[in-house]
Amino acid sequence: MNICVGITFVLHTAVAVVFPEFVSDARAMKKLQHVIEIENLPETRQMKRPPPPPRPAVPIETESDDVPDDITIESTDLDFDDAQVDLPPPPPPGNGEDEFEDEIVEFWAVEQVPTPIKQAAPKYPEVARKAGMTGTVFVEFTVGKNGLVKGARVLRGPAIFHDAALAAVFKFTFKPAIQNDKPVSVRMTQPIRFRLKGTI
Repeated sequence: MNICVGITFVLHTAVAVVFPEFVSDARAMKKLQHVIEIENLPETRQMKRPPPPPRPAVPIETESDDVPDDITIESTDLDFDDAQVDLPPPPPPGNGEDEFEDEIVEFWAVEQVPTPIKQAAPKYPEVARKAGMTGTVFVEFTVGKNGLVKGARVLRGPAIFHDAALAAVFKFTFKPAIQNDKPVSVRMTQPIRFRLKGTI
C-alpha cells in the first residue's frame, strides 16, 4: 500500500513540475443565430387552357357508288331522356320451385332430417346380371325444399351400376328437412345396393 501512495505522490509532483501553471482557456462561445428570411412570392394562378380544336372530319371509304365523295356526316346529338327502350317484362313471381335456393345445409346440421316418402328400386343392368356382378354405389344428392332430388352424382362404386343408381335416386321423393321451422335443402349420401337373388 505504501508503494501505491509513493507512486501517486511522485506522479503528482512530476505533473506539478512540468505544468507549473494551469490556465483554462475558456473561450466565450458565440451563440449561432439562424436567420430566416421570408420572401414574398407572387401568388400562382391556374391558367385555363383553351378547349382543343374540333377534330377534323375523317373521310371513310364506302363501297357503294351511290354516295358522293364530298358529303360529310355531321355530328348527331342524342336525347336519351325521351328514348323508348323495349325492355322485357319482369319475370312473374314463381311458386318457389324454380327460384335459386341460396343455402344447402349438411345432413347432420338440421333439426329434422328428410324422411323418405318414395324410394325406387334400381333397375339391374342386364350385362351385370348375366355376369353375376354385385356391388354398392354411393350417391350424393340434394333434397330440395320441395322434397325432390336434384344434383345427384356418384361418389364411388362399380362403373357398370352408375347409370342405374342415378336413375333410381332421381325417382326418390322425401319429406323435406326442417331447420328453424322452415323447409331447407339438404345434401345427403346414400348407398344403392345391387344384389342378385341368392347372394348376400
